[in-house]
Amino acid sequence: MTTDFTLPAEKVTLVAGLLADRVAQYDATRDRRAAFAYTYYRLTSTLAAGLEAGTPVFGDPPWVAELCETLASAYFGAMDGIDEWLAGRPGGAAEEVRPGDLPDSVPGPWRDVFAASSFRHSYVLEDVLFSMMAHISYDLPEALRRMAASTGDRSHIADFHRMNEVLASCIDGVQDDLSSRYVRGLGSWDRLFTRSDELLTNYGIRVARGLAWFNCDRLLDPDATEEASRSIGRSTAALISEIRSPGDRKLRAALWILRRLIPDRRHWPAAGTPVA
Repeated sequence: MTTDFTLPAEKVTLVAGLLADRVAQYDATRDRRAAFAYTYYRLTSTLAAGLEAGTPVFGDPPWVAELCETLASAYFGAMDGIDEWLAGRPGGAAEEVRPGDLPDSVPGPWRDVFAASSFRHSYVLEDVLFSMMAHISYDLPEALRRMAASTGDRSHIADFHRMNEVLASCIDGVQDDLSSRYVRGLGSWDRLFTRSDELLTNYGIRVARGLAWFNCDRLLDPDATEEASRSIGRSTAALISEIRSPGDRKLRAALWILRRLIPDRRHWPAAGTPVA
C-alpha cells in the first residue's frame, strides 16, 4: 500500500483514509456494508492516533503498521470481489442472496456475512457483528500467518496486545457514534435479536484477537494447519446460525415472528455527512 519511507503512523492513517472512502461509497448507495466499514474506520483512526502520539509505546511500530495494512488488504480484497460480482448481477444488491451465490474468489466467511446482511429483516448490529467476526476470526489469523511466514518472526506478541488495548479502549465511543449514524439507538430490540454483542466490548475485542493469535500458531503448525483452516472458516457461519437460527425451537419461532413485526430502525446519514 505504501513505500518503506512512509512513517508507521502515516501508513495507518492512509489505511483509515481508504476505509473512509468505503464508508462514503456505501453510504451513498445505502449498502449495508457501511456500518462495519465505519466501525473499522474508527478503530483504525484510533490506532493511527496512538502511533502518532507514541501512546502506548510500541516496540516495533513498522510491524504494527504492516499488520494494519496486511489486514486491511484482506478486507478490501473481499469487498472488491463482492463489488465485482454485484456489478455483473442482474438486480445488483436488491435481492437476498445465499453464500453459494457468490464466487469462490470471495472468502467463505465474507460470503456468509454478505448473504446474512442481504436478509430483509437484518439488523444493523448484526451487520457489524457478523463482519467483525469474519475479519477477526478469519482475516486476522491469516494476515498474521502471512507475515510470520515471510519473515519467520513471531516475536511481536507484546505489540499485538498493545494494539488490542488501543482498539478495545475506544469501542464504547465507537458504539455511540455508530448508533448516531446508522440506527436510532442500539437498544434492547437489537440485543434481543443478536442476544450478544460481546465482540463490540472492550473485553470481547481482546478475547477475539487473542484467539486469532492462537489460530495463527495453529495455521503455522503443519500438523494443525488443515483443522485450523476448517475451524476459522466455519466460525462466522456458526455465529450467524446461532443468532439467526437458535437451537431452541420456541426461541427460533419467536424471533422469526418478531423480526417481521419490529422494524430495524436503520437510517442513513444525510448526503454530504462527513465520515470523520
